Amino acid sequence: MSGNSGWQLQRGVISVIRTRSAESALTVARGIARSDVAGIEVTMTVPDAIEVIATLTAEGVHRVGAGTVRTIAQLESCVEAGAQFIVSPHLDPGLVAAAVERGVPVIPGALTPSEIMRAMAIGASAVKVFPVTAVGGISFVQAVLEPIPDARLVLSGEVTLAEADDYLAAGAWAVCIGPGLWRAEDVERGDVDAIAAYAGEALAQVAAARPASSSAGAR
Repeated sequence: MSGNSGWQLQRGVISVIRTRSAESALTVARGIARSDVAGIEVTMTVPDAIEVIATLTAEGVHRVGAGTVRTIAQLESCVEAGAQFIVSPHLDPGLVAAAVERGVPVIPGALTPSEIMRAMAIGASAVKVFPVTAVGGISFVQAVLEPIPDARLVLSGEVTLAEADDYLAAGAWAVCIGPGLWRAEDVERGDVDAIAAYAGEALAQVAAARPASSSAGAR
């Protein structure tokens, strides 16, 4: 099975698509793809998520990944569909190893410094800290990054767009944002242009400076 080792995750905002229908997911992704998001994460909780990823890939949409991946079987199906990165809610060494073997950037979930260090040691491209707001938010991120400054932290769990800039300024690699990047009424109308415009305006508010080295590929 071929991997996507040439692709790299950019620093910034990852759009997390967790909708109730495949059609809505496709509508959101097609609009969001025209914005400056670092990645487009289609979660496995979306109905027919793998088909959504395959459709977007076939349409030439880039930086599409799979989220809430919990098993190696799911990972294999997502990579086959064209997912360019994998995100999981937990730290499973076997899952990380499978992604690394396939040359696909993987972002496992972790919380404690020990889990974060373990994820980095076994080849994670970045580490998803979840749920970050429940454990202290920015103060937690700053505390972790003080002894582990090289950790690429992707923050998830009730992070708002208004907080994104502060998290990035605090040293986070990326933040995961859901519906804050689109309006429900635009999705209901299937208005891809409106979604693209809204996402562009929303992301313009995030003015965090990016470091000279601003990508995380598969390790």
